[in-house]
Amino acid sequence: MTESTQVLHQLKVATNYSKLAMHKCGPRSFKSGQGAMVKVLYKFGDGKLSLKKLEDGHEVIRVAEKAQENGYVRFATSKKGKLSVALTDKGTMVVEKRLAAEDRAADEVLEGLTDKERECLLKLTGKVIENCKAM
Repeated sequence: MTESTQVLHQLKVATNYSKLAMHKCGPRSFKSGQGAMVKVLYKFGDGKLSLKKLEDGHEVIRVAEKAQENGYVRFATSKKGKLSVALTDKGTMVVEKRLAAEDRAADEVLEGLTDKERECLLKLTGKVIENCKAM
């Protein structure tokens, strides 16, 4: 195994462990893709997106319907008849709680690193990501 292969293997293992840590620390209130949808609405849609922007499809609509049943989102129709999905107050509260838990988990995962080591890790992983994008 080359050094490069070892480094990428360690990044993969670190990623898997960090995902487990975030799952352990976070609220378990999302199921079946609802968490991803609510995060997208919160981070990129200012709480609301047209279903067309979310990628029309039966799977997205099914997830949105389930999220609506759980009180995280609501469907709305514009005056032009376009269907959109928007976060409810409950959905906003839950996603903010989830993001705060992810931040706490990330702090715990990187707790043993100095500020300088964190900065270096950020730069190095950024370079790896850019190399991968270029491929």
